[in-house]
Amino acid sequence: MILALFCLAVAVIFFFYLKFEYSSYVRTIDLIPGPPKVPFFGNALSIPLDPYGGLQKISVEWPKTYGHFRRGWFGFKGYIDISCPLVTEEILSSQKFIDKGKDYDMLMPWLGEGLLTSAGNKWRKRRRLLTPAFHFQILDNFFDTFNKSADILCQQLQCSLSKKAELNQTEEIEVFPYLKRCTLDIICEAAMGVQINAQIEDSEYIYAVQRYSMVLFEYFTSIWSFLPQRIYFMTKHGKEYQKCLKIIHDFTSKVIQERRKEIDQELETKEVKEKQDGPEESQFKSKKRRAFLDLMLIAAKEGADLTDMDIRNEVDTFMFEGHDTTACAAVWFLYCMGIHPDCQELAREELNDVFGDSDRPCTLEDASKLKYLECCIKETLRLYPSVPHIKRYNTEDFVLSNGFKIPAGASYSIHIYTLHRNEEFFPDPLSFKPERFYSDQCSGRHPFAFVPFSAGPRNCIGQRFALYEEKVIFSTLLRRFRFTYNTTNHGPAKACADMLLKPHHDMPLGITPLKTKEIVREL
Repeated sequence: MILALFCLAVAVIFFFYLKFEYSSYVRTIDLIPGPPKVPFFGNALSIPLDPYGGLQKISVEWPKTYGHFRRGWFGFKGYIDISCPLVTEEILSSQKFIDKGKDYDMLMPWLGEGLLTSAGNKWRKRRRLLTPAFHFQILDNFFDTFNKSADILCQQLQCSLSKKAELNQTEEIEVFPYLKRCTLDIICEAAMGVQINAQIEDSEYIYAVQRYSMVLFEYFTSIWSFLPQRIYFMTKHGKEYQKCLKIIHDFTSKVIQERRKEIDQELETKEVKEKQDGPEESQFKSKKRRAFLDLMLIAAKEGADLTDMDIRNEVDTFMFEGHDTTACAAVWFLYCMGIHPDCQELAREELNDVFGDSDRPCTLEDASKLKYLECCIKETLRLYPSVPHIKRYNTEDFVLSNGFKIPAGASYSIHIYTLHRNEEFFPDPLSFKPERFYSDQCSGRHPFAFVPFSAGPRNCIGQRFALYEEKVIFSTLLRRFRFTYNTTNHGPAKACADMLLKPHHDMPLGITPLKTKEIVREL
């Protein structure tokens, strides 16, 4: 009887498997070139479990073998992997492909239906509402925050150096944690208007944000990502995920409540002042720097369709998108500078032309002059895009311009990491050549060959904010220190990817102070 039941169960499983395999959905996707698949597992078993090996298999080996438009199966999930500019443009420019892939579901408990994860009309309304918050005139107000945090970063690095620093000798430091705390300070002040001093002191919130990011990273690179989330939440890591999430949400909700009270008081004071002194020329969007949270609270008070949950979701989205992403870009930039000292010196010469021997803060006007530094940043983002791939979900049957039909329910994966290393558009793609981004060399290049901040309707709303932030941080660091990376001792740095592209191991950079006495005097 037991054997008969077992055989029946196996027969039923294979019946439904074969029914799935011979469905029009599967057969349509399988017309696209791709690696051979294994029953039930698809291509999952051929992907190394370590995140570096996984990136090499999916984003390096498969494109070479199957081309820049291919398909892959992870269990019963079909993916259309794209790394050619023509199809990338077709997907990212379309209003039909604005829904994010199902892979973003794990972010929903944190971000809810914020700008990153929302879809349809809700996303469109929210995008229109938030776009003015990133106008360059508003971003100019955050340069004080950028400079202050960059200066503290330099001081923290200096404090971590030993007595060798006093002799202007080089010492290695694992820089990634310092960069993450610096960008966390910046985004907290910009998004919420609060100073958490992450670079100087610890707090429960800082620990929760950093630990949550690590737990999320571990989830995406483990077998748990293939199983139902409710099973994962029963594990030790799943419970830690929920604990950290509660701390983050409680902190954000508390800040929102406090800021609302402060804004209400400001409005009352303004009304009294106007009655006493007459209307002022400036509106309530005053000269005072406003965090993104303040702008949303004011918009809600003026009638915008924003609940407390909506506001919290958007603040948390800014925290997610503006924290680790910028830190990842920063660590890869310093690595590229470290292994290309000639480029680092050219960047430093440009800084000398703009700043002279001064350590003064970087202004918006200064940032606009740093053309070569911007080329170095873009070339870093070409080789090491902070977001190595983005997902879209197809809700209806669609025929692409290359002739392939994509069935409803399929997911697209735009492999930015591979797209940026396409030798048809970037000759000698593995070499670091900032001059690729001089205006004369960019002319004629396909506009979707380089999309580090995505492109089209769902491009990154904060890309100008991120670029200014990076220019300030890097211009400050390169005026204070020289960076090197010892490939003999450590070998070339390896990248690994889940949601973000991070160093596979530590990133120990050799740091040599250029102005030791001045920095010590500041401390």
